[in-house]
Amino acid sequence: MKRPVPCLQISQITAGGVELVVRAEAIPAEHLEVLVLGTGLAGMCAALSAREAGAAVTVIDKAPETSRGGNTRFSGGALRCPTAETPPEALIEELDRITKGRASPALARVLYGRAEDDVQWLIGLGAPLASPSVERPDLRGGKMSYHVRGNGYGLVESLYPRLAERGIECRFETKAVDFITDGVGRVSGVRAKTRTGYVDVLARSVVLATGGFQANTEMRVRYLGREASSLVVRGSKYNTGDGIRMAMAVGGQSLGDWGGFHSAVMDARSEPVEAGETNINSYPYTIIVNRNGDRFVDEGEDFFDTTYVKYGKAVIAQPGSIAYCLFDAKVAEQELVYCLHREFEPVHASSIARLAQALGIPGDRLQATVDAYNGSVQPGEFDPERRDGKRTQGIVPPKSNWALALDTAPFFAYPVTGGITFTLGGLKVDDRARVIDTEDRAIPGLYAAGELIGGLFYDNYPGGASLLRSLVFGRLAGRESAAASKEVQASHAAR
Repeated sequence: MKRPVPCLQISQITAGGVELVVRAEAIPAEHLEVLVLGTGLAGMCAALSAREAGAAVTVIDKAPETSRGGNTRFSGGALRCPTAETPPEALIEELDRITKGRASPALARVLYGRAEDDVQWLIGLGAPLASPSVERPDLRGGKMSYHVRGNGYGLVESLYPRLAERGIECRFETKAVDFITDGVGRVSGVRAKTRTGYVDVLARSVVLATGGFQANTEMRVRYLGREASSLVVRGSKYNTGDGIRMAMAVGGQSLGDWGGFHSAVMDARSEPVEAGETNINSYPYTIIVNRNGDRFVDEGEDFFDTTYVKYGKAVIAQPGSIAYCLFDAKVAEQELVYCLHREFEPVHASSIARLAQALGIPGDRLQATVDAYNGSVQPGEFDPERRDGKRTQGIVPPKSNWALALDTAPFFAYPVTGGITFTLGGLKVDDRARVIDTEDRAIPGLYAAGELIGGLFYDNYPGGASLLRSLVFGRLAGRESAAASKEVQASHAAR
């Protein structure tokens, strides 16, 4: 229940010695049990988990209701989970390899150790999960265990009704601007800005699930460098680092790869913000050249799910932050290469020279690159379903798998750039999802989940692990915040 709004009388002495009396209305306040910030997968899982644990829960989000879901709304909907063939230990080892030993072992154990149970919980809530081999042929060969029908949008729309069904209130266009703390440093709520003014929302515990800072140009430039100012933002325009800033203002410790971000190889014709899934995930079956006509990566190093982040960044580093995925009629006939949601068609031409002209690439340079590549292709069986070992020899960079000569007209090209999905730097949390302060102590009353958790991903990233992080730490933060709320209630009752 909201408190009545009293008037405050404030005296002020002016330079001339005249006393002025200013009357100002105090900010209204209300008291809750568990408050969750954000309606992405992490926020919704936290809210549902806390409610399941017996807490009354309120969720606020600065976005309008029509834009609910945060970055989850724009995701590909893939989950990288342990299976009988790939146990948790194997995925922990993979994460350690991909991040070159920098991922937090404690957080990795939480992520993959809880995954199987949490996925079943998600399915029980009505999430439409399916085999990725059925729903997403572009995920062939990777380690995605599940894919959500309808991608991230389908996931958001399947979970959002569960909130109301369980009595969880959601308030949109309500932006948290600062944490409220008590005299001993416990987070006891937020000050929020609504369409009608400010309100103090007090709560026994708070879960922070507001995402990274990828849609904040100033923060991108500050932490990622000047070239990050023009990055295509793949997801929500509302993920501007608010929660990270608020937590650090009350002593939250930063952790992770603050100069790193999740990228992707995506069509260069995408919208600059909220571009969505315009990925070209099938680049391993192409050769990628820059605007000078030169190759610069081993396109066939591995399946896309372990290379797309670093290759998106590699494209960004090229002149003009643009490149081109080239393939010929042999590959086109197999429908192996396409824009994920097929909004864009490839450029095509009857010869390499004419394709170069259409792309604005020096024709002689591109022809030389293609000739050198074709001459290096080794014999072997092409198989897009596995790492086939069909490689090049004698050129740099090599192509380690799926090396087919570009020799059959017509020839095709997708113009690509690197987009930003989420940032890798964030807050330090422990294995109970509690936010840790700069003295390595848990901040009482404050929990975090989702993208703003630091310490798991560095430089590169295994596809499908971010949604899993939101699920696992969201459910964990909800359960822990509900328990903390009960502890506060019990301590107040004992006084």
